[in-house]
Amino acid sequence: MAILTNYSKSYLCMLETGQRAISVDIVIAYERVIGPIGNDMWRRRNITHPRVMQLKRPDLLRLVESVEAGTPGSLLDTPTSLAADELLARRVSSDGASHLRAWMKEGKTATLRVNSLSILARRGDPQDAPDIIQVLEEDPRVRRLSLASSVSRLMQYDWSTCLGIVDDPATAPDPERLAKRLARDATDVKHAEARWCGAYLLKELAPVLAR
Repeated sequence: MAILTNYSKSYLCMLETGQRAISVDIVIAYERVIGPIGNDMWRRRNITHPRVMQLKRPDLLRLVESVEAGTPGSLLDTPTSLAADELLARRVSSDGASHLRAWMKEGKTATLRVNSLSILARRGDPQDAPDIIQVLEEDPRVRRLSLASSVSRLMQYDWSTCLGIVDDPATAPDPERLAKRLARDATDVKHAEARWCGAYLLKELAPVLAR
């Protein structure tokens, strides 16, 4: 993998052991090598939506510029990838974040609202957490997409299966494994969306686990 990604073995080892933060360039490098059906640690964090964003870095940078200008671009109708969330969360200014906050609440499509929410959650600003939670509690379409994205990211089931689990937790192929992964999300102090979705799904899975 070091040869394929052009990163040193020692650097990749520090990433895998949590000694260094994962950068957007690393995510893109792994996605380039592994491809859309890869099974490495970062690919498992992407969602399995069939139309998930596949933009390369130059296009992602243009998307940042679009958000800064108050134009959602592909956020309107294309689910964001991990690379897109990471780059936008790191690069948007306070003005761009203000646009995301408005779209999260009032965006004309559920995709735009959930994309905006996910990027804001990735930014990790504690001041955004109450609004993120409010949208998840009050917007049923955003809630369903966010919950399905959590299941998808953690388990890598196909998208229709993830939606089915959200609608009926009893359909989860491996509820115990899912619950263990959700428990980690539910204690993520830096990511309001992951924390809320993890806690919500654990509650919904409780009757299934008791059988």
